Amino acid sequence: PTNHLDLPSIKWIENYLADYEGAVIIVSHDREFLDRTTNTTVEVLGGKLVPYAGNYTYYLEEKEERNLIQKGAFENQQSQIRAAERFIERFKAKASKAKQAQSRVKALDKLERIEDVAQDAAKINMKFTFKVEPGRHVLRMEHVTKKYDQKLIFRDTNVHIERGDKIALIGANGKGKSTLMRLVAGTENPTEGKHQLGHNVIMSFYAQHQLESLTLDNEILQEMSEAGSKRNDMELRSVLGSFLFTGEEVFKKIKVLSGGEKSRVALAKTLISEANFLLLDEPTNHLDMVSVNILIQALEQYEGTFIVISHDRFFVENVATKIWYIEDFQLKEYPGTYAEYEQWQEDREKAAKKAGLPSPSAPKPQPKEEKKVEAAPAKTSSPDQKKALRELAEVEANIDKLEKEMAIYEKQLADPKIYQNTSQLKDTTVKFEQTKKELVKLNDRWEMLAEM
Repeated sequence: PTNHLDLPSIKWIENYLADYEGAVIIVSHDREFLDRTTNTTVEVLGGKLVPYAGNYTYYLEEKEERNLIQKGAFENQQSQIRAAERFIERFKAKASKAKQAQSRVKALDKLERIEDVAQDAAKINMKFTFKVEPGRHVLRMEHVTKKYDQKLIFRDTNVHIERGDKIALIGANGKGKSTLMRLVAGTENPTEGKHQLGHNVIMSFYAQHQLESLTLDNEILQEMSEAGSKRNDMELRSVLGSFLFTGEEVFKKIKVLSGGEKSRVALAKTLISEANFLLLDEPTNHLDMVSVNILIQALEQYEGTFIVISHDRFFVENVATKIWYIEDFQLKEYPGTYAEYEQWQEDREKAAKKAGLPSPSAPKPQPKEEKKVEAAPAKTSSPDQKKALRELAEVEANIDKLEKEMAIYEKQLADPKIYQNTSQLKDTTVKFEQTKKELVKLNDRWEMLAEM
């Protein structure tokens, strides 16, 4: 349910579910959301459902304890099996011991074997290399204002990024986060102000639309080798292994990969680029929990500078030491972790409420000159703006249409009868996946148009 939602929307759902008196089943890769909304966790493991009487964090702790117990029991049983096998091998030909040996053979045949603990995903160990070491000042943007026609996004904003900064840019959709990222990247120009990249800074920009730049006919390993890195195939396969592509999987064609797999390939390409400044726009979209953990480990080992846009609070808490947020049409910075920032915001809200003041994070109206312009759109709207508004309406209508189609396919896939008809199941599954991909593209386009 949290896919494509911003933080305010996710928190709204959390508050709603806290007061909801019915039963709820949630499928999600958002750890923080699960921790705040659930009291039971069910893991699908080896074709079985394994229940845990707590939220996701409880599940992790309890699973570790169960694994330790299971590992001990497995090793103890293996020791007993080896001893029995040695006895059988030693005495099976001895007449005086043959009966005992045969008895142990039967006992081993009847023994209910304890399974070894499944290994968790391997820890990532990436060696990052930079072509050059950047100077202390990575980027400066001074007195930056950004407008789309008369719609103000930022006003007189200053940005200063130093070498080694680990920054998370958070906030509601439509606030201008992706616009700011494009300004930082230099792929879009400010309406006013200066943009100055520091000495020896090499930038690599990851965003969802870059999945489309992957060469569909390339194999995964081939795609990685064409990324401009000097790593050999063995090193590239090691990196891909960290992103869950092992063995023969590295020879899969890009065109047969799922959205999440393509995201992992694009992220791996970004991380081996030898850039010393990374820009990651919602890198956890389409990633499962294992892949998010891999990305966290990679960024913890990365010694360069980065900015991430994300609504995943667990991810942000684990990678960022500075929080950027947009308020009053300006970029503002909190020098700390997400948990510290969240507590600070709660304290601000309480203080404002106590003083009878409006919430500090409440949306502010456009400045007066912009309001006047907006009051008469027929006279001032440019052809481009009118075109964007028409496209926005079309995109919204298409999203609504596809969401209804998705609901039909989901209902069909929830019907046990469909699994008795293989061709119908395959056809419905393909339509479901195609519609899902189209929805992702339309939602991305909607966000871009909403900021214009």
